[in-house]
Amino acid sequence: MAQFNFPREVLLVEIERYCSFPDCATRNLIGLTKAEAIEYRGFDCTRCQRWNDDTIALSDLPVSWAESIPTNDSEPAN
Repeated sequence: MAQFNFPREVLLVEIERYCSFPDCATRNLIGLTKAEAIEYRGFDCTRCQRWNDDTIALSDLPVSWAESIPTNDSEPAN
C-alpha cells in the first residue's frame, strides 16, 4: 500500500500595510509567497494606486522563512 507524505509548511503569508500617503491611508492586505517575500520592496495601494516603499520585518514572516529573507531587522550587538 502506497503512503503519501505531505509536509506542512507555509506557502503564503498575508501582511497588512497602510498607504503612506495622508490623503489615502487605506489598509492593504498583501499576500506573498516565499519567493515574492524575498523580492518584496513595496506595494501599489489598492485605492490610490500609488507606490509605497516598504520592507518586511522578521516578525511578519514564518520562522521557517527567516533565513532566506533579507530584512532591515537587526539584532543588538552583545
